[in-house]
Amino acid sequence: MQIDLLHVIGDAPEGPWSVFSVSRGEDTVLMSMIIPRSLWMQMTRHDPFSSEITLMEKIGQVAITKRLAQGQTAQSIIITPEDIPGVWPAAEEPWDVTLRRCPTCQQLVPAGELLEGLANALPPDSRGEIEVRVLCPKCMTSNIFRLTPWGIPL
Repeated sequence: MQIDLLHVIGDAPEGPWSVFSVSRGEDTVLMSMIIPRSLWMQMTRHDPFSSEITLMEKIGQVAITKRLAQGQTAQSIIITPEDIPGVWPAAEEPWDVTLRRCPTCQQLVPAGELLEGLANALPPDSRGEIEVRVLCPKCMTSNIFRLTPWGIPL
């Protein structure tokens, strides 16, 4: 099987859009791939020295190979962090536990403090990130976390 990046179409409203050629023996199909903008911004920050085309090709090859191995034959795919495990490392703990853990004293704050921080958070900024402030009642510090649709940024 050979997967080649044919064309980077550009920005769709959802994020960068590209087309790949997938050859399997005598069969060749075209697959359209969209990477959600917030995930794309995380990926380009995680690997700042790769060109956008190289990064798009790397993500596409990994994601399409994984989708085809799972038996999916969709002509269009939207990338998720699960599609690119070698490129996007898994978090050590769930994002909600990270938000509850005080970075100063390492104690878990009450869930109500986290809920209050989420309720008081402003809308997402231009990067699609939300700033969440959580007060730790044990050490009386206000901790600031950045939250994306994909969890806590690396």
